[in-house]
Amino acid sequence: MHLKIIFIFILTLFLCNCSSKIQSRIDENPKMFASLTGTQKSAVSKGMILKGMPMDAVYLAWGKPDGTKEGNINGKNVEKWRYSSHMPIWNQNVIYSDHHYYHHDYYDPFYNSTSVGYIPYTSAVVEFENRKVTAWEQER
Repeated sequence: MHLKIIFIFILTLFLCNCSSKIQSRIDENPKMFASLTGTQKSAVSKGMILKGMPMDAVYLAWGKPDGTKEGNINGKNVEKWRYSSHMPIWNQNVIYSDHHYYHHDYYDPFYNSTSVGYIPYTSAVVEFENRKVTAWEQER
């Protein structure tokens, strides 16, 4: 029961944090937000993007990309924005030492060390032609 309450609390904090980031970008760029259509404004406020949206709308909805690429596909100038997230990776090492450690009342020159590291991975890509969204991929 307590774990369920804690989970709901953490999820609520996470969701509030995401929407506050969107709102802060909107508040910092009122002219950018005002230039969008009503449908685009609604989508941006929910953190969504739509085909045909300008780059500014994607920035307001998802923030600054972690990387960009420019190119030419079939004679059209294309730009891609990449967004990253971090995946936890658990590391467990068995360590030997001449200095003997007492670990949980167990005397041994070997002991385990566990740590968590994070690796970045691409979680979303948005493709633009003429500064308008033509396609996107997003991890669920």
